Amino acid sequence: MDGYTVSIAADATTADVIFGQAAPDLVCVDSRLRGSSGLDRVQRYAAAGAIVVLLTNDQTSFEDPPAGVTQALLKSRTIPCQLSKTLAQLVAARRR
Repeated sequence: MDGYTVSIAADATTADVIFGQAAPDLVCVDSRLRGSSGLDRVQRYAAAGAIVVLLTNDQTSFEDPPAGVTQALLKSRTIPCQLSKTLAQLVAARRR
């Protein structure tokens, strides 16, 4: 994404390490993060002040996201330009 630093974690442990080091403004969490459910991390990341976007194919998590999720997106229906636009809008809203 233009103007943003992006870090990618392949598993839950790496995600926690990166989160602790980077203190990001926004985190995209996959509901099926290897090593643990991404849902296990949502409240922790939100409590630390991050905007949390949940990427899921679970209709229930999409319709009724867990506490701490700012925006839920269905992976199967979200195209890259839509994801970029959504993330930019969330970051811009935080900066206002």
